Amino acid sequence: MADLEIYEHETEAFTPGETRAIFDFEAAVHNSGLKCCFDAFDVEHVRWHETEFGQDATRDMLREHAKMLNTWYLAIDALLGDILTCTSEATRYSTAAARYVRAAADEYHRTRQNFEHVTTAWSLALLAGGADADYPPLTRAVNYPMQSLTDEQ
Repeated sequence: MADLEIYEHETEAFTPGETRAIFDFEAAVHNSGLKCCFDAFDVEHVRWHETEFGQDATRDMLREHAKMLNTWYLAIDALLGDILTCTSEATRYSTAAARYVRAAADEYHRTRQNFEHVTTAWSLALLAGGADADYPPLTRAVNYPMQSLTDEQ
């Protein structure tokens, strides 16, 4: 479970409805083990999987991971609807809720980007006839001082 206090720093605490929505999201993504399936998911792991179990089993594994990402996406979508705070002025997200949703969405998008990178690199290696196809390099940010793209966040 995420430390919710960091999202409440210098703003109001989560409402009971927001907390319930966050607990539901955490149960669907983190407590279910779904997120853990992506912790060691990289090109080397997929190549190892192919060596151990073959290309067909690896394709099936990638499809299962894609389904898990869809489950994660649906959990974020549900969170967006469930976490709304209704006030007399408008329907809005509290500051703490907006921070939490932004962090949850960023984590999902980084994971999805990594999945797409791994899947692309593995697929291109099949087309090239070996594990030498390392395009595209994994990049997530621009390092301006070093004038380079980087995989660091």
